[in-house]
Amino acid sequence: MRRWAGTIECVVVMLGMMSVALPVCAGNSDLEIRYRVRISGVEDRGLRNDLMSVSGAAQLVDRPPISEMQLRRRAERDVPRFLQVLRSYGYYKASVEVRIRMDRKPARIRYVVDKGSLYTLRDIRILPVDEDAEPAPPAPEAVGLVPGEPALARAIIQAESRIVQALEGEGYPFARANEREVRVEHGAQAVDVLYRYEAGAPAVFGETSFYGLALVREEFIRGKVPWQPGDPYDGRLLRLAQRRITDADLFATVRVIKGEALTPEGALPLRVQVSERKHRSVGFGVGYASDEGARGRVTWEHRNLFRKGERLGLAWSVSEIGYASEARFVKPDFRRVDQALKVTVRAAHDDTDAFSSRNVGGLIGLDRELQPGLNVGAGTGFKYSSVRDATEKNRFGLLYVPTYMDWDRSDDLLDPRRGGRLSLSMAPYHDVVGSEVTFVKGRAGGTRYVPLTRRPALDLAVRAVAASIAGAARDDIPADERLYAGGGGTVRGYEFQSVGPLDERNKPLGGKSLGLLSAELRWRLNREFGIVVFVDGGAVYEESVPETVDDVLWGAGLGFRYFTPVGPLRFDLAFPLDRRSGVDDAYQFYISLGQAF
Repeated sequence: MRRWAGTIECVVVMLGMMSVALPVCAGNSDLEIRYRVRISGVEDRGLRNDLMSVSGAAQLVDRPPISEMQLRRRAERDVPRFLQVLRSYGYYKASVEVRIRMDRKPARIRYVVDKGSLYTLRDIRILPVDEDAEPAPPAPEAVGLVPGEPALARAIIQAESRIVQALEGEGYPFARANEREVRVEHGAQAVDVLYRYEAGAPAVFGETSFYGLALVREEFIRGKVPWQPGDPYDGRLLRLAQRRITDADLFATVRVIKGEALTPEGALPLRVQVSERKHRSVGFGVGYASDEGARGRVTWEHRNLFRKGERLGLAWSVSEIGYASEARFVKPDFRRVDQALKVTVRAAHDDTDAFSSRNVGGLIGLDRELQPGLNVGAGTGFKYSSVRDATEKNRFGLLYVPTYMDWDRSDDLLDPRRGGRLSLSMAPYHDVVGSEVTFVKGRAGGTRYVPLTRRPALDLAVRAVAASIAGAARDDIPADERLYAGGGGTVRGYEFQSVGPLDERNKPLGGKSLGLLSAELRWRLNREFGIVVFVDGGAVYEESVPETVDDVLWGAGLGFRYFTPVGPLRFDLAFPLDRRSGVDDAYQFYISLGQAF
């Protein structure tokens, strides 16, 4: 019980000629001094957050002391911590004053920070221990140090490892940096830094051996090694090999280990040590939305089908508006190490207010990674469908050629907190069955994730999407290929597909252009729970390029997040801000796994 924990102080009570020491526990709510912590004199949000993160008084605010003396000691212990953080930001002559007001309820601890002048980098020297040794030292700018820039401690420390990495990239596998020398000149408000290094002997790549393989063929991961015996050594390639092998998703651990010494020929042997993980997995997912009803999904995947990282995935999904089965095969390193062959077959029945569609189709394409997080792809697909919309039933056999680009710089797939994503896609379609309709569909979408504050943990997430179809009249385009908005994935608060043109029975007609805007303020209460405030806006238009944007419908609401090891469980309650009489319900409710975007 926390009220009996902490420091015990004694109160002396005089009983006649005797003194009796009675313990008073810090947990006594009548004696606890509750307080708040404030920092003034710091405008930079990152610096202020770092100061709060090292403050013992701020960390112990839920464990109040029982005397002013205890409170003052707690606050004063923060001063050297603050000065250390300030020096790391380049403020080497900062001062911190502690002010405590006991006449306020709760009490106030205020740290008055005088940062002083910002010290800058002046003389940066990178020298070999042996002045005649090769190679030439890297330029200070190449290791992140620029004269005249703030003398940040983290940049000075990181430069040491970057010097070693630069030397390894020049072919010196045993390069090392000696202890750095940092000199602060207060008169000039400048910092001089001297690094000394030993490059060692240059090398070429030797033989590479592999250990820990069981079900994965050696030739598969050997193909991911970006060097050949005899190539000039480059330490950057070791990190590239480790990333490539790790991204295969077949191993629990991957280590690329340098040999302890060069061979007489100057070659460096290397060892790739791996431990395989299980290659099969089964997944389950459930969700509920008040407009779409309940839904479920079951997946099965084999990630090493023919022992060279081939993936076969099967998925079955069912909901109150349809069901689908899908098979997907991926052959990695097809023709080249950064290229994959992908084949998808899908059969589905979709039964929404806008249309009913029974369809089956397939797609074959190539996906290439241009750089980490940036992928481009193209393929050829065919989709046969029987579609009934508001007026008639038609059959289509759509041949299409999709192209796309995906750029993902976010830090997490299901719960991103920083970075962003960008996706572009375009595909021409031609019906080869009967109508011979031809059209082109394009879509562009971007998201951005920005951490606002550390305490409280507030993040901002924004999304923008635009799409358009050109080449045919709306009613000639199959109803299951038109553009729709409304529901948990687009504009929350409105029924699925209901944003946009409606017929006389208030059934969605779909459109040829679409725009979406969304923003969420995400407050992470602790490791398990979070709260989200969101607003979504969207519109669907009959023409490829809308003449006006006055028809945007807005929805807003409140969400709850429960963070699990596989991602946040999402509960959203949304309200239509532009509620249409006889069309929109007062609210919509959504439950699913992962953030909304």
